[in-house]
Amino acid sequence: MTLDILTPLGQESAREEQEMLDSLRITFPDSMFVNTPKKDPAKVDGITIKGDQITSCFESKCRKISRRQLADWGDEWLVTYEKVLHGAFLAKTLCVPFYGFLYLIPDKQILVVKIADSSGELLPRIRLERTVTQRTVNGGQIVRTNAYIDVSGERVL
Repeated sequence: MTLDILTPLGQESAREEQEMLDSLRITFPDSMFVNTPKKDPAKVDGITIKGDQITSCFESKCRKISRRQLADWGDEWLVTYEKVLHGAFLAKTLCVPFYGFLYLIPDKQILVVKIADSSGELLPRIRLERTVTQRTVNGGQIVRTNAYIDVSGERVL
């Protein structure tokens, strides 16, 4: 079985994520944005480091939708609830916040969402719904509990 990241669509997704992380590195030059390994399904997508300390963990997503489309869909960002729970647990374990970075590719904008604080408490309004969604970047379907995170008032880079 081929890893999703090794397929053409997976490679395109990896390039988009790299573009987003490069923008974050320019915007926050005193912080390092470090990815988790792509060969395995890590519980978070990465961590940030400033100096010699971990300062946060994060989930990153790239979507081919505009800010306007996101607003038209209720300003909600779909993330699997399992990812939210793992990120919040890791935030609590490391005593750092858990952030979400949503890259809106057409607008070249990054929404920055503080999903959990350093005690693991979830911060934004989150609506849970069990839905059928795309399994991976390469397609397929899966039924799972998804978190619809309110991003209406979040910081845009």
